[in-house]
Amino acid sequence: MRITFVCTGNTCRSPIAESIAKKMLVDDTINSRGLFAIDGQSVSPESLEVIMEHNLPEPTVAKQFSEEDLNSDLILTMTDMHKQQLVSHYGDNGRIYQLSEYVGEIGDIVDPFGGSINTYRQTFEQLLYLIGKLRTNS
Repeated sequence: MRITFVCTGNTCRSPIAESIAKKMLVDDTINSRGLFAIDGQSVSPESLEVIMEHNLPEPTVAKQFSEEDLNSDLILTMTDMHKQQLVSHYGDNGRIYQLSEYVGEIGDIVDPFGGSINTYRQTFEQLLYLIGKLRTNS
């Protein structure tokens, strides 16, 4: 299964989700994208620090979501707004979900951008929980 995680800039939440999923969902192809990403931008230092604290695979550089990404089997967004933007721009292909919605939870993934390292760790824990549920539901 090809899974694409989507956030705003592809430097904080979705790269963390990508790294967690690459470790937990080893049989799947995992990537991440941003709705307003600057192609080639590095992952935020805080995101990278949290990823490295858990010995997870290092994420790739930021990439803008494109029409090609619609070929993913599953597109999981960090917020309902991200989901609505994708559906509004590309149409509802039946494969675009908010991550929490897809695993039976409610709420957005908090954007840690500009916060302390502890904020990034909280986001990591939230993503770890939700992706753990994703693995269980697979």
